[in-house]
Amino acid sequence: MHSYKKGDVVLVSFPTLVDGVTQNKRRPGVIVSNDYNNARLDDVLLIPLTSNPTRIIDDFCVCVAMNSEEGRGAGLRLDSVIDCTVIATIPKTLLVTKIGAFTEVTVGRIDGCIKRNITPCDDGEGTGVLRIPPRPDDDGTPRTQTI
Repeated sequence: MHSYKKGDVVLVSFPTLVDGVTQNKRRPGVIVSNDYNNARLDDVLLIPLTSNPTRIIDDFCVCVAMNSEEGRGAGLRLDSVIDCTVIATIPKTLLVTKIGAFTEVTVGRIDGCIKRNITPCDDGEGTGVLRIPPRPDDDGTPRTQTI
């Protein structure tokens, strides 16, 4: 069995139900589980990539242009969105092939999105204001969004 590493971009054979019939669709995804678990477990944590986002791109997503250095290194055929609100446990038997890998910089951006995704939303005062932690490249001013 192939060994996979965090940041690898793979083609995944996702079982999909279409008109009551299960079909397998090949989709790209990025492995986000750590290398220790990738070596010892039979499944990986993976975030699917999409070229057609169904919601507004926000601080919980990483966008990668196919023609960028990152996009070429990852083997992307289309501009892609990594939606860090969607994390799946996938058996390695559904991984078809590795098509590329993201650099440590992009993996760090993905990790930051995952952390923002699991950070408690309530500011503790019951105001209904979501306080999004600033990204490292920000000026330090917290962003807020009414929920």
